[in-house]
Amino acid sequence: QPPAYPAAPGGPDPFALDQLATDAAARAHALLTTGRDPVGQLTLWQDAVRLAAARPGSGLTAGTRALYSSLAAAAGRTPSDLARAVAAWRQGGLEGLAVLEEPWDPPAGRFDRARPLLLAADLPAFRPWRNHLTHPRGHVQLRLGRDGLWYAYESEPGQDDWWPRGTPDLDPVGALTGLGIPGEP
Repeated sequence: QPPAYPAAPGGPDPFALDQLATDAAARAHALLTTGRDPVGQLTLWQDAVRLAAARPGSGLTAGTRALYSSLAAAAGRTPSDLARAVAAWRQGGLEGLAVLEEPWDPPAGRFDRARPLLLAADLPAFRPWRNHLTHPRGHVQLRLGRDGLWYAYESEPGQDDWWPRGTPDLDPVGALTGLGIPGEP
């Protein structure tokens, strides 16, 4: 049986302590069996996102809000930044986080072939910017990751508030399929 951490007034969240102990044990096991720490090269921000994303469940419970607040403050970010980054991490791990935070200029090839593929799927002409392709209505966006996968994002029309959605895919149309976008007028 894993240890039980009693709740103490003003003390740390017992669930958070359990999560940290489990994470430390998993890292120690990986280090002993492979000789490498799987997360040893992460920045403070990346590790905070990883820890927050590992918290099971969905929704922002009081415990999750407290965890997000403390992790975000330790990394010099806001809880909202952390929530968006957690969505990106859950979408694609470290590469998903990089897609969220690091626009880049992809070489010719896969990126250039995406627009005709989207047009062939009866979608409108997406506007390019760096590694992003944005729907003309401004509510759906595709981002090409350095791993060659397409990551879908959504925002309210007219807002610049992009959130990761769906599952990354090698095919730009496939990345949108999970969102129910293809076939729209």
